[in-house]
Amino acid sequence: MKPSLVIESLLSNHLMPRLQPALGLKTKVAIRRRCKDCYQVKRRGRWFIYCKTNPKHKQRQ
Repeated sequence: MKPSLVIESLLSNHLMPRLQPALGLKTKVAIRRRCKDCYQVKRRGRWFIYCKTNPKHKQRQ
């Protein structure tokens, strides 16, 4: 077996935890709405702020 195949099999998805990218979210201790179009959602035990007019307002707590 090639060494690269051995490493690939060791690093397969079932052995390593999945890391989710930040997706452009600001991670803060205290989140707040920054404009009238921002809305708050609770998913997977975390609070998220999304904004339809200005995507830079996305935050996660």
